[in-house]
Amino acid sequence: MLDVKVNLYECFHCKGEGTCSSGENGNSCASCIKRNELKGSTFYGLLCGSCGGIGKAEPLTERMNKRLAPMLAIILVVSLLALIFWAAFANSTHFSELLAFSSAIIGSVAGFYFSGKGNGT
Repeated sequence: MLDVKVNLYECFHCKGEGTCSSGENGNSCASCIKRNELKGSTFYGLLCGSCGGIGKAEPLTERMNKRLAPMLAIILVVSLLALIFWAAFANSTHFSELLAFSSAIIGSVAGFYFSGKGNGT
């Protein structure tokens, strides 16, 4: 697929340690307690809820930018396939135009993602 680089930065919540000590008296904060699905209010040394305990985190905007284009491509292809099947079963008079339009777009999306560029093949 695509050559995706992950940019990890030091987690500011746990200061790069991986365990939360942001609460009162060095305890874990309420957010990390909830993220670890625990009941109670005083826990010490829980995994950081922001970075998952690795001490490094990927910014939310960067994750969204990497996932937005593939998700839009999936939604577009599935909706066009549904439109083609609906037109076929409904005996639409515009089936041939819908098929030509949809097949060109689906072919372009499939060609982009499965062309082999970017992975060295």
